[in-house]
Amino acid sequence: MHKDMVFFHIETGFLEGGQEKIREFAALRIHDGQVQKSCFFQEHPKIEINNDDYDELSQNDRTCAISLSGKRGEILDVLKEAVLISHQGTFNLQILEKTINSYLVNDYWDTYELARIFFPMMQDYQLSYLAEYLSLGNDEEEDLQLAERKAYLTWRVFEACKDKGRQYDLSFFDQAQVFLEGWSGKGFFDDLRREIRTQFPERRIQTDLVLAPAPEGLFAQVQTSHRQIPDSIEWVIKSFSQGGILEQSLPGYECRFGQMKMAKLIAEGLTSAHHVVVEAGTGTGKSFAYLLPSLWFARKTGNKVVIATHTIPLQEQLQKKDIPMLEKVLPFSFRTSVLKGKGNYCCLKNWLSCLNNPSEIRVRDQKLAVLSILIWLRETHTGDIQELSKVPGLMALWPNLNADHEMCNPSKCSKAGVCFLLRARKKAEEADVLIVNHSLLFSDLKTDYNVLPEHHQLVIDEAHQIYQTALQNLGSELSLEMVLRTTESIYRKTGPSFYSSLKVRLGSLSERVPAVAWDTFAKHLETIPELCLKVSEQAKELFQLFERILGPNRTFRFVPQHTNLSWWELLLIQIENLTGRIKSLSVVFQNLTSALNGEEADEAEELRYLFATHLRELQQIQETLALAVNVNDPKQVTWLEQSARLYLKSSPIEVNEILREKIFKRLDTVILTSATLSIADSFNHFLQDIGLPLSTKTAVVDSPFDFDEQMKFYILKNYSHSLPSSDQEKVERLSETILEIVKRMQGRTLVLFTAHKLLQETYTLLQPRLTNINIDTLAQGIHGERTSLLETFKRNSRSVLLGANSFWEGIDIPGETLSCVILVKLPFWPPSLPLIEARSEFLKSQGRDPFQELLLPEAVIRFKQGFGRLIRSKEDRGFVVLLDDRVLAKYYGRYFLNSLPIKTHLRGDDNLLYEKIQEWQLGIN
Repeated sequence: MHKDMVFFHIETGFLEGGQEKIREFAALRIHDGQVQKSCFFQEHPKIEINNDDYDELSQNDRTCAISLSGKRGEILDVLKEAVLISHQGTFNLQILEKTINSYLVNDYWDTYELARIFFPMMQDYQLSYLAEYLSLGNDEEEDLQLAERKAYLTWRVFEACKDKGRQYDLSFFDQAQVFLEGWSGKGFFDDLRREIRTQFPERRIQTDLVLAPAPEGLFAQVQTSHRQIPDSIEWVIKSFSQGGILEQSLPGYECRFGQMKMAKLIAEGLTSAHHVVVEAGTGTGKSFAYLLPSLWFARKTGNKVVIATHTIPLQEQLQKKDIPMLEKVLPFSFRTSVLKGKGNYCCLKNWLSCLNNPSEIRVRDQKLAVLSILIWLRETHTGDIQELSKVPGLMALWPNLNADHEMCNPSKCSKAGVCFLLRARKKAEEADVLIVNHSLLFSDLKTDYNVLPEHHQLVIDEAHQIYQTALQNLGSELSLEMVLRTTESIYRKTGPSFYSSLKVRLGSLSERVPAVAWDTFAKHLETIPELCLKVSEQAKELFQLFERILGPNRTFRFVPQHTNLSWWELLLIQIENLTGRIKSLSVVFQNLTSALNGEEADEAEELRYLFATHLRELQQIQETLALAVNVNDPKQVTWLEQSARLYLKSSPIEVNEILREKIFKRLDTVILTSATLSIADSFNHFLQDIGLPLSTKTAVVDSPFDFDEQMKFYILKNYSHSLPSSDQEKVERLSETILEIVKRMQGRTLVLFTAHKLLQETYTLLQPRLTNINIDTLAQGIHGERTSLLETFKRNSRSVLLGANSFWEGIDIPGETLSCVILVKLPFWPPSLPLIEARSEFLKSQGRDPFQELLLPEAVIRFKQGFGRLIRSKEDRGFVVLLDDRVLAKYYGRYFLNSLPIKTHLRGDDNLLYEKIQEWQLGIN
């Protein structure tokens, strides 16, 4: 790099009035890889200095309290004519300019953005994580102040990015160049490109797709051992016993009776072809308990076993941790694979289209996401988006890159030899045990079993989610963006589309397939642009009406009474108009298909496939629109929902009959397991919900943990009744309670909310106060997506994590990092949610109690999940605090308490709570 560089870091704090101010400033000026100058200044965050009281300060206080503005000259001297580089420092740069009263015209590069580009598969880009992941730490710097250490780490992250960039040939920089315009980091790429051209003039320039070498040929034959597979089910049970192969071969493995019991039940279910439901408490080791019998059964019989999970972390655990351990242990080899929906895989044809049409990507974050993908494709073997860090811009870009696209026909694709989706499907066909998620399982049902390979044995983990997932996946949803994406894939004024691609090909098609009446074909084709524009215009009008109907609400359910309202007639007309225009467009595809009748050439077959795909998409839009006005079906609910965008959604109210017919009657064995399936030792609610008879084989396998010894469960008594009347005062009281608990726990706390609004309001009050006592506050919806939040929380024990719905389950943070879980409220679903409201009305119409049969059971299951976040190993210790005393005051409280794996609990006011936490901190039982 030809310029001097200054790596700087700023630590900020809050004054009592809430104003953010610099506490520490550190800078390193680097010339030719060596520190040329450095400076460090520290300012006390709570002391305002003036001439009258300066003389009264001690010498140490004077040093700490020196105002940075007084060091303006020294700071500007260090920064002079250098490239400024920091980590996530754009905002801090503004604070620095304000503090020293100087506008800095230097080039600025952000190592946070560079790291996101050059290390695209990391889950977090905080300096501490980068230092650990890239082994950048230096023990000699441990005695430095925080800002100084971070300035050095920023320098090392920068060098790591530069070293990685040096590996690439100039084609990478050629492809990247057009996406760099307008970004402050462009100079980094320009300098690196010049360096490579100078130092590596003979490096080969690759002109085609640059991908990671496949670990094996796409269709390579996977070899499996011909060693004798154990015949007896007794072998499975003995594997889990004392002295069995697991205990002999896995360091630290302990025989657990519950795990052995569960494995026996599953092996019996597989071999005897009956369904089994097992609730396995935390620490049972349920993954091994179903993996080992499944692998043994699949290899012994040649029957594929499908394992379906709800969450990605569990899939990752099975694929990257549990299965590799069993590969080393079991006396036979086996093949496993993970298959996901088409939308998870990168389509290389779409990717090339993106590179060839860069003008369509105008948003800065999306341009940086393209740069991340450029490097990721040089490293990935799967093309699975879950490998990619969810950097800003990626999710907006991904719909145009993934394989869930009407033009995607892997078997006919020119990139079939390197197609990620085709590779995944091939491995799925060859696998003995195939891992999928719940959504893909239901996609298989919706397509009459055309998604997954043939199988007759199924294991469903996290089975408490199966009912909700069925409702979501067996329903439908539509947004304006979805309609426009469909029409624009058919025709758009600029950029690639079905219409433009086919029009270019007409000449060659007429030569290759002369029997087709291409003149007639072309006339039908020419009607597409106008029809697509009409569909788009009408869809925009309809969704504008939806916005007016929804108003300021988050949801709006369509019910029979609405047919008497003034807007209903307008809604019918709008939907009829849009449906009519979609039908006109569908007729064009039918006419195009008819023009190819009788022609068997490959080109004609490929076109028919594309036409059928477009017709299917248009048909799905029509079906969803029809549901919006069909308000008299008591088993169907349709509503508007505003989230990131406005959706029209529809769902069946009950799915038990569908699950019974399409899963349980069709398959020989279905194993359903979770840590939370029963309510007060009864499985009846779960079995009825999913369509299994009450006579189904069920079992509860208790956790091996001693919850009464390892934790304290504290219910804050009379807390709900003592809350102030105003919402603002309630938030202030809640924030105060959380603050007092977190101070005593020194961070290490997860707070679970049932509403995002309350979470955000609480965060606003908590964050500055916790910052001043050196505790970080992380909040869902504010600090990134779930995975990165959890990684950040795990690495810093002095932090508190605020989470809502998705954080009540699937979180595994063993050790002291998480020592307290605060449950703000009992997790009842709001009865006004459209689906909950409709299901409640349906139950009432049958003379049933929706609270007892729906709201209460759902809340108890979620409560058990939230409670279970604390104790994840035998070494874990801590507190679960419930701030909702309805569990004591209401009759239904016993259902919550009787469903927990704990025999005793504490109850009292907040002073007693703080005293108990203090005792726990001092090791007093």
